[in-house]
Amino acid sequence: MQLERWTSPHGKRRVLTRLDPEEQRRYELAVTVAFPGMPGPSVFGSSTPARSAPLAVERRRWRAALRARATGASGIVRSDVSDCFASIGERAIRSAAAQAGGDPAPLLRAILRYREAGGVGIPIGPAASGAVADAVLGLADERARQAGCLPVRWVDDVVFAGDRDAVARASRAWRDALIDLGLREHEGKRCANDVGPCGSSDGGVGRGIMRGS
Repeated sequence: MQLERWTSPHGKRRVLTRLDPEEQRRYELAVTVAFPGMPGPSVFGSSTPARSAPLAVERRRWRAALRARATGASGIVRSDVSDCFASIGERAIRSAAAQAGGDPAPLLRAILRYREAGGVGIPIGPAASGAVADAVLGLADERARQAGCLPVRWVDDVVFAGDRDAVARASRAWRDALIDLGLREHEGKRCANDVGPCGSSDGGVGRGIMRGS
């Protein structure tokens, strides 16, 4: 296992994790055991999420989904998870595994080895980490759905659009669910208003942490 510091062209800093083939196999197996039935990390708008898709394709799907959801909406909230992968800990993993009917123990052991090597949260880089994030954030999505509005989410970027009151309730429920899981909303990226500039489907293309942005 190697941890490498990386800076994006936009100046964002990440610590990427490189696993050797055996480490990757064990990590993927641990994720499968924790979250049985999950096909893999998000590929936005794809019916086969375990497959990859070019970023441009995912961006187009994301924008199309936002345009569709924003049509006729009286309120929109766009937000993000602060330090998503770095914030995912044992509480969140156990909660998501319980919901999925899986066993989190092998995954927690794998993550412990990563943290002993100097990592924080879950590894950035391995595709299987995307499935972990999806399983965890799916709990917050469900809390929002129960409050009246299922968000459109791409990795850790999220948009609520619909009835103004339902959007307000759902976005609060989503934020509270993150707190319960040991995560938090990125307050600096939260944008809430009636339909207007913030809600434009051309803004916020949803580049997620899985893509290194």
